[in-house]
Amino acid sequence: MNLGRGAACLAAVCVFAPSCAQAAAWTADPSLELSSGGNDNYGLAFDRRDRIGWLSMTGGLVASRETENMTTRLNASLVGLLLRGDRRQNEWQDSVALSHTLKGPVDTFAFDAKTSRDETLQTPSSSADLLIGRGLQRDTSGDASWDHRITERLGASAVLGVVRARYSASLAGAHDYQNGSGSVSLRYLLDERTSVNATLAHQDYRTLDDGVRVLTDSLTLGGGRALTETSNAALSLGAYRSRSSVLQAVLACPGNASECEGGSAIVVAQVGHLARWGVQYNASFDDQLSERTRVSMAAARQQDPSGAGVTVLGDSLRAGIEHASSETLRGSLTYTRSSARYQGIAGGQASRLQTLAATLSKSLSPQLSLRATADYKRSAQAFDSARAHAAGISLTLRYEWQRLEARH
Repeated sequence: MNLGRGAACLAAVCVFAPSCAQAAAWTADPSLELSSGGNDNYGLAFDRRDRIGWLSMTGGLVASRETENMTTRLNASLVGLLLRGDRRQNEWQDSVALSHTLKGPVDTFAFDAKTSRDETLQTPSSSADLLIGRGLQRDTSGDASWDHRITERLGASAVLGVVRARYSASLAGAHDYQNGSGSVSLRYLLDERTSVNATLAHQDYRTLDDGVRVLTDSLTLGGGRALTETSNAALSLGAYRSRSSVLQAVLACPGNASECEGGSAIVVAQVGHLARWGVQYNASFDDQLSERTRVSMAAARQQDPSGAGVTVLGDSLRAGIEHASSETLRGSLTYTRSSARYQGIAGGQASRLQTLAATLSKSLSPQLSLRATADYKRSAQAFDSARAHAAGISLTLRYEWQRLEARH
């Protein structure tokens, strides 16, 4: 099954499904951010010689069109980044995302499409790509979903998606890849506070040079419950099976073994196969301790695509607290720990990343806000156990124009 074509067909149903003419509300929210900061190891280089100061300008636009049963949303941003210090260069980053949702009495269709150009590669949830190094990544993705309410308590959904990532030549060891995915789910509401669900999923990962292909099937059972009026918990547990095909070079003898003793063996391409079973899980908890304080925790293990040329078994742990000192002053502290175990390479070792980030934001007016951020990252490379750490600070001034609205 071609998951990309399936997602395109489902998206076409969403876009071209007939609907009655209705009054529509158009909105546009433009914004502008000016940021400045510094980092003592911008690329998490293991020799720690990557100190920079930076200045950036970000223009953003969120535009939408809404009717009684349809919503279309466009989210676009453009970032200009100026670096000075050990690196003296200019960088551009951009992102455009389009989403469309069509709601019916019992069915909901939706699709999302996104393209982005990113030169940061330092997100805690993607430690495999992060530890390849700093460079240019171009992503194109799309997904389509269908949600159906069977009864008041029972519902079903299906999702198809595809992601394609390309890297710049400066990223040694990076591999362009495509990852297709599909899933079907059932969910049942036991009571007003408790729900259970089951999901069957398939993932098709392949490098664009056709050197690696990994097929993964998984079954997950889970549930969620509102423990109190202010706290919620969710847990899912499942199993996966992956089948890998890797094109590798091997020595072969063109004749009998005795003819190869003099060094006449040749190098040929051969496909190696490997099958694995494993367990995956996802757990989360959040609690609104008071009107101004909220805590959250989450832990997960799952198979993820990566630019390392293989899928990774990723473990992540996140804990955070948010507190509003007043209506205009808010702060947060977040700790994230993630690891990526490369399936089939690096002898099963795991790359690790830890991040501690503190943020303080102040609303100066309804349109103007100021945000200060400090973060510390620490990483360990799977291949040679090299370690690196980085500390950074930034100050961001954000202005949001008054929403533009129109109806017809």
